[in-house]
Amino acid sequence: MQSKKKEIKYPENLYLRLEVFKDKRTHQEIATAIEISRKVLSDTINGKYKGTNIVPKLLAELATPTTEPKSSN
Repeated sequence: MQSKKKEIKYPENLYLRLEVFKDKRTHQEIATAIEISRKVLSDTINGKYKGTNIVPKLLAELATPTTEPKSSN
């Protein structure tokens, strides 16, 4: 059986995955901060969505240091 190879439509966004990983917040916390859904954030950092308007907001959010510790539920 042949496996499907995942197509990455926007490889220029893949560096964002590392930047989001370096941030200690969850994907949901970052998405809420820039007022988008977690799915759109995930699709953008995995190269499935271009995110022309999202990338600048994401980079600005990641550049601001957070002082609040991650809340445990």
